[in-house]
Amino acid sequence: MYEEGKARIKYHDVAFLNPTARFLRDLSVSLVKMEANRNSAVLDATAATGIRGIRYALETKAKDVTMLDINERAYKEAKMNTAFNKVKGRVLHQSIQEFANTTDERFDFIDYDPFGGVSPSIFDLLKIAKSGGWLMFTATDAAVLCGAHQKACLKLYDAVPLHNELCHEVGLRILIGYVARLASQFDYGIEVKLALVYAHYMRVFVKLEHGSDDATRSLSELGYVYYCNSCGSRYWRKGAVPKPDIRCCAKAHSNTLISGKMWLGNLYDKELVSRLITELEGKTEKAGLKALSLINDEPDIPLYYSIPVTTKKMGVPGVSPLIILDMLKKEGFVASRPHFDMSSIKTDAKIEDITRLVQKALRG
Repeated sequence: MYEEGKARIKYHDVAFLNPTARFLRDLSVSLVKMEANRNSAVLDATAATGIRGIRYALETKAKDVTMLDINERAYKEAKMNTAFNKVKGRVLHQSIQEFANTTDERFDFIDYDPFGGVSPSIFDLLKIAKSGGWLMFTATDAAVLCGAHQKACLKLYDAVPLHNELCHEVGLRILIGYVARLASQFDYGIEVKLALVYAHYMRVFVKLEHGSDDATRSLSELGYVYYCNSCGSRYWRKGAVPKPDIRCCAKAHSNTLISGKMWLGNLYDKELVSRLITELEGKTEKAGLKALSLINDEPDIPLYYSIPVTTKKMGVPGVSPLIILDMLKKEGFVASRPHFDMSSIKTDAKIEDITRLVQKALRG
């Protein structure tokens, strides 16, 4: 027996249930709790034990909850758990593709938490989404999105990743960019409300708005990241094609990495993040709340600087990121530690400012 929120789940290792992902389920349930009404329809597209769908039915206003699973044993377990929790949610033994291509239903909240990447089914899920509805999805293929398997990232996400200290943010932005491109084929624009990396998960919450202008607006937020592998300078530029123009050091032109296409728009709705922190206080894992607090303070601009990587490229001893963070703030820069990497700093400063302050800190 496993208890989480108001749900009590019986499982026998037939269907996958990961207790370490509890925070992301708490986060998702809290968001639906705040945004749903009694007319809302929710789809848990990868039900497994049924824990997500059951919690949506028990803990939110939405009473129209549908759960899918293609695995027969998982389907039976989800059905058993739904009955055990006295939930009226519908459990179907169908694939996402089969369901999306045979139903005329549309859903206000679609939760897609697959084992691996999102590329197999996002297109089909967009067929059954609503304008103004939410698409909530998880990717666990971090090795692909973070560049360890570059060919796989090109094949699955049509983007070149970065396999360096920026890989988690770049991977998250590649994931969102991929979904934005697919959504535009249905005339949907996306509004990113929250995107985060937690443990080995990338979790994204977007709202969909139907209209060609909305779709075009979303596509205008796509572009490329440029990274000098010699000095660590980086910048980003929106646009349909890459246009590198980096002049940071003597080796820049021969040693510049280009990554994308990816989402370069916002990652957070800070008002929503604040509400989620209040809603989850004392109800979820402390590590999850800490991540949300960091996001709440994080400048919503692309990219960050790893202080250990910067000092290594400079060939100087290490410096505490907190010291550089304090120095940046005193000079009037916007700066904070990003939730992606606690040894890094997200700031509107340039690499020249970072290296100058590192040298100043070492001089004492």
